[in-house]
Amino acid sequence: MPGLSILRVVGNDELVKQEKEQAAKELQERQNEPYIIGLTSYIHACWDAARQAKKPIENLMLSAMRQRNGEYEADKLRQIQDQGGSEVYMMITEVKCRAAESWLRDILLDTGTPPWDLEATPIPDLSPKQQAEIRDIFATKILGIVETTGQAPTPGEMDQIRESVSQDFRFSILQEAQNRADKMKVKISDQFAEGGWAECFNDFITDLVTFPCAFIKGPVIRRQRKLGWSTDENGDVFAEPDEELAPEFERVDPFNMYPEPGITNIDEGYMFQHHPLSRMELSELIGVPGYDEDAIRDLLDIGNATSWVNEDVNLMKDEQERKYHAFDRPTEVYDALEFWGKISGKMLREWGMDEDEVPDESQEYDANVWVVGDYIIKAVLNYDPLGEKPYCKTSFIKTPGSFWGKGIPEVIEDLQNICNASARALVNNMGISSGPQVEVNLERIPPNEDITQMHPWKIWQVTNDPLGSSSPAVKFTQPEDNASTLVAVYEKFSSLADDHSGIPSYVSGDLNVHGAGRTASGLSMLMGSAGKGIRQVVMHIDADLIKPVVNRQFIYNMRYDEDQSIKGDLQVIPRGAINLAVKETVNVRRVEFLNATANEFDMQIIGKDGRAALLREVAKSLQMPVDEIVPSREKSGVSDKQEFALEQQTQQQQQPEQGMPTQPDGSPKGGMDGNIVSNRDTGGGG
Repeated sequence: MPGLSILRVVGNDELVKQEKEQAAKELQERQNEPYIIGLTSYIHACWDAARQAKKPIENLMLSAMRQRNGEYEADKLRQIQDQGGSEVYMMITEVKCRAAESWLRDILLDTGTPPWDLEATPIPDLSPKQQAEIRDIFATKILGIVETTGQAPTPGEMDQIRESVSQDFRFSILQEAQNRADKMKVKISDQFAEGGWAECFNDFITDLVTFPCAFIKGPVIRRQRKLGWSTDENGDVFAEPDEELAPEFERVDPFNMYPEPGITNIDEGYMFQHHPLSRMELSELIGVPGYDEDAIRDLLDIGNATSWVNEDVNLMKDEQERKYHAFDRPTEVYDALEFWGKISGKMLREWGMDEDEVPDESQEYDANVWVVGDYIIKAVLNYDPLGEKPYCKTSFIKTPGSFWGKGIPEVIEDLQNICNASARALVNNMGISSGPQVEVNLERIPPNEDITQMHPWKIWQVTNDPLGSSSPAVKFTQPEDNASTLVAVYEKFSSLADDHSGIPSYVSGDLNVHGAGRTASGLSMLMGSAGKGIRQVVMHIDADLIKPVVNRQFIYNMRYDEDQSIKGDLQVIPRGAINLAVKETVNVRRVEFLNATANEFDMQIIGKDGRAALLREVAKSLQMPVDEIVPSREKSGVSDKQEFALEQQTQQQQQPEQGMPTQPDGSPKGGMDGNIVSNRDTGGGG
């Protein structure tokens, strides 16, 4: 009938599908707007340049990782297998890297004090209010002199008064600044502890000795979920989650950092950090200031976006080397690129920033942009007042004029290869020379004879040589044993690895030390000499990591912390290299004290326990096995009673009994005379 229509019933699944399609369409339309396309294209072009420039470095990093893990390159392993024989890999690189890690952690973390300090500047800056106070004090003193003497001071006297007032005031200001520095230090130390600094720094040390560069990001302000405690109306205590903004620190995987080609430090050009985000991690960005909530929700609705990074993940050649393959990744992983660098004011203005943030469209502004596929989920200005990026990086060995340096694996790569080759040859030679080679003349062996069976007292049935020669049917030849030569080659190049890396074997507790290292003072001198190489690395960490990170945290507290008592004119003092120098001096003085007290008189004062404690400290400072060299009383199984009884027994054996008659030479008299007590002594009669 006219005017009637057919009512179509749509199921829930279809409605959900239509809603997702509509959301995807709206997101695509929004992202296809001209200003979005312009900003995305710019980020994409920068990413392509950074990705291509880093490919040689990524190959070096993969090689360093395999070298430390004791794995051959695929091509090299194939050649070894084709030739046959041993596939042994000597873990020289791993030993050197572990020793360097322990050494650096011992210098920077195990000193009992942080590797940095805060001090008041030598001449603290005076605020306008403080300058006004000085003028008031000066004027008051001048008036006092005029009232007392009835005349104004001379110009010279006024200069002296002014200088005296300024010095007194500056001294009080300096004392107050140092008090504020102490409070700020406590505050930053607490922030570091809650922000995961210790764990982050430990991982950073591992990257530092292994890769061409190591990175730390922070402080980054993030939401932290904490457990708080409250009381209800009945006074019962209950727990409830709480959220607050707090600074955090994180180690950044060197594989995920992509600098601008040609730059030498982080703040010169742009920088990319690759974030493989799970669906949960992406959803946690909803509600975080600066992020486009609508774009994130739309991405979660439509699923994984097209990635620019998938093709580059193919560099992860082995599952054991990296976290995932490009072809074997979870489907719900979003490849986010975090961009830090200069962006034109026009693009930022078109993105949505107002004139207060971007006053001049023709200028370049430091910005932070997050891109997932072709979609921008964040675009904000750099919050740092100096425009610095929140990253720090340094290298074990710096390369002048280059962003990337060198790690221990790259430095000793050739030596590692030579040691591997000599070890493989040694194992192969030992196998070949372990038994004779046998030459058999088949013309003289009967057909039914099994030449593979050889045992003592075996009888060989042979025939006459058709050629009439008298050579035996079976000949035994012993292959030459080259073990001593190959061992000498291995030891030579293994010792060269000590020199090239700057990490001698005795640093890791190797007691097989020759020459001066056999004495405590000589070993201390060797450790002092070895410390010159590691001191350079510590200075890199001080200048490139410790000082910038602490200074950023200091600036953050100066800007946002409500506690005014911690704020002042302060400076950051890195103490890593200073701690190393002090530690070396203490070790030398400790050894000198040990030698000076090695006499009977001082031993009676110090005692065995004091001597043992001193020996343990010396052994500990030299990174020796303390429990094995100087076992504790509990470990040795000697109790106080046993030690006292042993001392009494020793004294009785060494000294004559008191009151006993003695010979002229001091020995006790024997026989009856030795047991007679005179009447004179007892007062008795004859």
